[in-house]
Amino acid sequence: MRKTHDVRDLRKHFLHKGKALEESSREISARIARRREGAHAQVLKGVAVSLKDLQPKRILDVGTGYGLNLTFLARRFGKSSRIWSIDSSPAVVREIKKRVRKRRYSRQVVVKMADAEQLPFEDDYFDLVVSLFSLHHLSQPKRGLIEMGRALSRGGKLIIADWTPAAATSLMLHAKSDMPSPDFVFKQLDGSGYRTSIRVRYYWYMIEAMK
Repeated sequence: MRKTHDVRDLRKHFLHKGKALEESSREISARIARRREGAHAQVLKGVAVSLKDLQPKRILDVGTGYGLNLTFLARRFGKSSRIWSIDSSPAVVREIKKRVRKRRYSRQVVVKMADAEQLPFEDDYFDLVVSLFSLHHLSQPKRGLIEMGRALSRGGKLIIADWTPAAATSLMLHAKSDMPSPDFVFKQLDGSGYRTSIRVRYYWYMIEAMK
């Protein structure tokens, strides 16, 4: 019960396409919530496989959101890596900072307010950049991808996962045009010279790119 309460508290502070996101007027059903959680779990399993042999020193999590991806990365790399997590919502950043302080890995994690389209980091700074279910929130997803690539070090890995347009109306309560398609993301990265692979399912996709 507490988990649901926390999720609702954060949801009203999300920014979607630069505007406040409030889903409470169109509350999702338990069935849709389970499908979302199942898709997220499948993606995290795929990410875990992708990270199996990696030991990055600096990691960037783009789109803090509920903090689920940050927690996953901190448990996987918290003792050996430094992790930055950014979100454009000040309320989300404040809440996740409180949660991080209560965890053992708080010294390894920095939660920062920033826009993905204008990352406040140097070129080639991160060995690993991860953005899971966040790209559709950006007003300029192409610009966000360029910025993630700029901050990624030579030889580093970029992992992007998001909902497909098919999931927009059934799971996300958004227009299909809100969702950057897997083809769009793949072409942006592949055309920029990355070694890129893609996995597409009905509701989600995951793209891995080596710089």
